[in-house]
Amino acid sequence: MSESSDRPLLDLIRRRGPLTVLDLARELGVTATAVRNRLSRLVGSGMVERRTEQGARGRPRHTYQAGIEAHKRLGQNYADLAVVLWDELMSNVDDRKLRRLLFARITDRLAELYRSQMKDESWEDRLVQLGTILQDRGVETEVTWSDGGSMPVLRQHSCPYFELAEDDRSICAMERKMFEKVLGRGLRLSQCRLDGHRSCDFEAKPIIEARPA
Repeated sequence: MSESSDRPLLDLIRRRGPLTVLDLARELGVTATAVRNRLSRLVGSGMVERRTEQGARGRPRHTYQAGIEAHKRLGQNYADLAVVLWDELMSNVDDRKLRRLLFARITDRLAELYRSQMKDESWEDRLVQLGTILQDRGVETEVTWSDGGSMPVLRQHSCPYFELAEDDRSICAMERKMFEKVLGRGLRLSQCRLDGHRSCDFEAKPIIEARPA
């Protein structure tokens, strides 16, 4: 089974679980080995839970059901709500000072959400951790190196705010500021999918050292 087949397996477990490996293999039309390999990873991530049922004789029977993470992450679609809330904020809050305050608080809350999942290491290490967190949240992300090879680059191949950004590019600025707070390093958006590029690239701004007086 490919990585893209996680969803059918998880949907099947959510609808009809608990199920055994043989049940899943039969329903999905794949081998039991393929199912076991996928379940091992999904159990490790908390998306699937394994139950052991001890029968009267013979080996124990293992069944699989949806885990807490699956219920949290699958079937949730906040895109419509986010679009409406953003539009209300940007269109109906006329006080610019209040809008800036709300903008800053949203940025801080998002940054804290990501920081809480990271170890306090160098900004380069945090950048790699941030890429992993975004990838786990369904945002196709990789950390690569700039052409000169001196600085890592956070490259997003999918946009978590695409519909919002099409109408209002200030969402891109909010995301950049949030990443800066997470990393403790200034960033620039060197290229953007909205401009026809294949990815949104966040690169570190050079540190300008103060000249001696």
